[in-house]
Amino acid sequence: MRAWLLWCVTCLSSVAGERRIASYSPGATQTLLDLGGGAEIVMATRWCPLPDDHPAARSADIFLPDLERLLLAKPDLVIIPRMANPLWAEKCAGAGLRTLVLHRESADSVSEDIRRIGEATGRIDQARLISDVLTKRPSGELRPILIVWDGVMAGPGCYLAGPLAAAGWKSALPQGTWLKFDWELLANAKPEAVLWIQNGPKDGPIGLYAEKAAEMKGLPSIRSLPCVVKERVYQTYNRSNWLPGSGLNKVQADLRRLREQTGP
Repeated sequence: MRAWLLWCVTCLSSVAGERRIASYSPGATQTLLDLGGGAEIVMATRWCPLPDDHPAARSADIFLPDLERLLLAKPDLVIIPRMANPLWAEKCAGAGLRTLVLHRESADSVSEDIRRIGEATGRIDQARLISDVLTKRPSGELRPILIVWDGVMAGPGCYLAGPLAAAGWKSALPQGTWLKFDWELLANAKPEAVLWIQNGPKDGPIGLYAEKAAEMKGLPSIRSLPCVVKERVYQTYNRSNWLPGSGLNKVQADLRRLREQTGP
C-alpha cells in the first residue's frame, strides 16, 4: 500500500480515554475490546461486537462511507479494513484524520494487525501477548483441515492460515486464499477433518455436525474419505471470534482440543 494512501499511526498518547476511535472493521473492534480500548471507540459498524449499551455510533459503513458522518464523531484514529476502497483511506487522511489501513490478507495478517493496533493505541505489550498466541507453532506435523464458511473454503493464503498453524492445523487445499466451495475440490483435498462455520448471534464451541456428516456419507465421491468414515465433520458458530482479529485467540483452545481428539 503506497504511503500516500494512508497515514499510518505508530504511536499515540498512552493515557486511556483520550483517544476517539472509529472502527470500520468488526475484527479490529474485537481487537480493541481485547486490548482494553473499548471505551475509546466512538464509531463502529452495525456488525461490530460491542455491548448493546455501548455509546458508540453504529454508523461506520465501509461499503457506503460518509466523511461528513465520520467527522461528526470527531475521531483521532480511523481503522479501515484491507478490502476498503483505497480512495476512502486517502479521503480520511486528506481530512486530517490519522488513518490505519489493516494489512492485506495473508497467513500472518491477523498477528500483524493486532500488533499495529497495539502500537496505534499505546498497548504494545498487550498486543504482543495476544499476537504471540497466534504465531507460536507447536511441535509435530501440521494436519490438513478444510474450513468452509459462507460458500467458500479457506486456503493456505488466507488470514486463518496462521491461527490454524498455531493450533497444529493447515489448510487441506494446495493454494489460494478463499475458493468457492466444491465437492470435487473437497474430495481431492482429502482433509482429516472438515469444519463448517455458521454465522450466528453468538460465538460457539466446535461440535460434531451430524446432519452434514450424513449428507457426506450419501455422496459417492466423498463417503470414503477418512474425515467421513471417522466422523470428523464439525461445525461452530461465529459472531466475531473467527473474523480477522484477536477473537481468533479465543478459538485456539477449541482447535487444539479438536486436534487432540482426532488422534494420529
